[in-house]
Amino acid sequence: MRTTTALTLAITILGTGTVLAQDAQLSQYEAAAILLNPAHTGMYEEADFRVSSNLRSQWGSLGSNFLTTAFAVDMSMDRQYGFGAYLNNYNMAGNLNTFQAGATAAYNVSSPKAKHTLSAGVNLGVIYKKVNYDKLVWDAQYDRDHFDSDLPSGEEFQRGSRIMPDLGAGINYRSVDRNRTVNPFGGFALFHVTTPDESIFREVKSDLPIRWSVNGGAKITLMEGLDLVPQGLYMRQGADQQVQAGLLGQIAFMNNVYSAVAGVSYRLKDAVIAQVGIKHGNNYYRFSYDVNISPLKGYTHSNGAFEFSLVYYGTLSGRSRRLTSSAF
Repeated sequence: MRTTTALTLAITILGTGTVLAQDAQLSQYEAAAILLNPAHTGMYEEADFRVSSNLRSQWGSLGSNFLTTAFAVDMSMDRQYGFGAYLNNYNMAGNLNTFQAGATAAYNVSSPKAKHTLSAGVNLGVIYKKVNYDKLVWDAQYDRDHFDSDLPSGEEFQRGSRIMPDLGAGINYRSVDRNRTVNPFGGFALFHVTTPDESIFREVKSDLPIRWSVNGGAKITLMEGLDLVPQGLYMRQGADQQVQAGLLGQIAFMNNVYSAVAGVSYRLKDAVIAQVGIKHGNNYYRFSYDVNISPLKGYTHSNGAFEFSLVYYGTLSGRSRRLTSSAF
């Protein structure tokens, strides 16, 4: 099929390696715990439920944002069982859109009274993918020296969307011993394990590759109210991979009512990421900015992405409790 796409669609191809097969990414991946690994579902202390929300805007300097939005909620039953649900939408400059929704569950195979958790989890959901043909330009719309979207494209399409089942699984370990200076954590997860057919035209089968990820790190308590968290993530999906490593620091003040968070990380051959945030009570707010260092920086003038995250831990009784743990 003869096509000439806009620059934003070209960035989709160059930046992800393939138009339809690559999942969205978050720089603050640990803030979306159950999207990172379903084994995180319900695995936290001193709270009954957790709500998280993420917003990421990328390539805005090109005039068309790649927008990722995510929302998740999960509940803990005595740190033994966890149940949750999630929504995730990845809008690629209005040309392509991927929407995911589903439920997660996890089980802690270790004792709830232990100073660690070893959990296994699964997610079951659906993926809806859609191409917006009105946003694309075609060779028949080339008028001398420019594209005119008002000209007829000469193209006809029978289908423009696809809905698929989605299945994932993961395992995760967390040390939560308050008497230890170093508490390590780590996990492994698989997504799209059934490799569903994502072909929109249905002419040639196109399996969605399995995405697998490994993350790990440690929470290091230097003194009361001062923590460092070195951490890293490796993900692979088909021929594409992502490597990210960084360091977060948190310092408490005003009798631990508030905590300031700051950090920096590096995503291999892609971006340097700076982030700041604050914790107030049971609420965690963070903002990060990606400085683009990929080959696309010449088009974007090194402008990358900004990202916001909000995580809230709550209790069903409404009684406020001091929260001492994070997603790991």
